[in-house]
Amino acid sequence: MRVAIVTGAAAGIGAATAARLLADGFHVCTVDRAEADAPAHENRLDLVEDLVDPAAPARIVGAVLERFGRVDVLVNNAGVGGARAVHETDDAGWSRIIETNLTTAFRMSREVLPDMLARGAGCIIHVASIFGLVGWRNNAAYAASKAGIDGLTRQMTADYAPRGIRVNAVAPGLILTTMTERLLTDAVYRELILQGTPVGRAGDVRDVANVIAFLASDDAAFVCGQTIAVDGGWTAARVRNSE
Repeated sequence: MRVAIVTGAAAGIGAATAARLLADGFHVCTVDRAEADAPAHENRLDLVEDLVDPAAPARIVGAVLERFGRVDVLVNNAGVGGARAVHETDDAGWSRIIETNLTTAFRMSREVLPDMLARGAGCIIHVASIFGLVGWRNNAAYAASKAGIDGLTRQMTADYAPRGIRVNAVAPGLILTTMTERLLTDAVYRELILQGTPVGRAGDVRDVANVIAFLASDDAAFVCGQTIAVDGGWTAARVRNSE
């Protein structure tokens, strides 16, 4: 039996990842502030938690250990957007995004590590963003939070790969979700992101879930410390596609 925790799993990339891991034979704990919109499954534990609460990770991991007895994979997917430029960002807005996107990943990782370290095995996968790798206008706190995820991935590799725990990240590009549907109404965004993506389309949530599933599998046993862009080539090359 292999056990995974997926945060931010009520919809979008998180929901697709939970579904893919279940299909791959994992027992999965989903975590979100909203109830999961999926049929009940005997191998899934659905928890409603606000990860910004510092006590939430202990409750989550405790429930998983009680139900399944171990944690093999942690997928830190929970996150929010809504960032602005630095001069338009107040302390509350900065803290909200950093806390949700970066601090919760740190806390969840810290909470699962004792079980993983005791067994000398485990896998942690963070969800970063292309905007943690490449600058984008009016995006200060979000970019900083996702760049922090990229750095945390490398640092955790230095600390934990020698002890049997692989840490990687995925950096999605334009993936069709309810959040990006709004962005696609912006003509400049469409021009620079959608029409600039070499493969000529937006990604599906399953495109990201498939890469996460690979990183969680034994096929990725020698992949560690990487942030893999799942972006249709956008960070590697810019083109001008006609729609």
